[in-house]
Amino acid sequence: MLLSLSLIRTSCDATCPYTPTHLNITNGLGAGLDLTIHCKSKDDDLGQHVVPFGGEYTIDFCTNFWRTTVFFCGMSWSSEFHWFDIYDASRDPYCGDCNWTIQATGPCVVYYKYIWKESVCYPWNKKAYLH
Repeated sequence: MLLSLSLIRTSCDATCPYTPTHLNITNGLGAGLDLTIHCKSKDDDLGQHVVPFGGEYTIDFCTNFWRTTVFFCGMSWSSEFHWFDIYDASRDPYCGDCNWTIQATGPCVVYYKYIWKESVCYPWNKKAYLH
């Protein structure tokens, strides 16, 4: 099985007000299905990347001082297109190191909240376009 790892770093430097956030996004769509992913925030466009089944795409960044950072991603495969807020500081306060799996039904995340492991699956965002 071919695994791909892409590492994208946004503007995270020594002035980061909080611990850097690490998102690992895995293509769990199924054998033979490539995931095309394009993530953006208000300030950063991370470009388009193709992730094979079982492959990973990684994003490391610092949230802003006000903790209002949002990264949203358009995701497509076959004839499907969906988008999702892969990171929302108001929704993801415990997401310092989060592992996302992209499935046809929606993205699922695993993270640690204190000493407990949490797992949550979300539906896709309703509108099928990026701003």
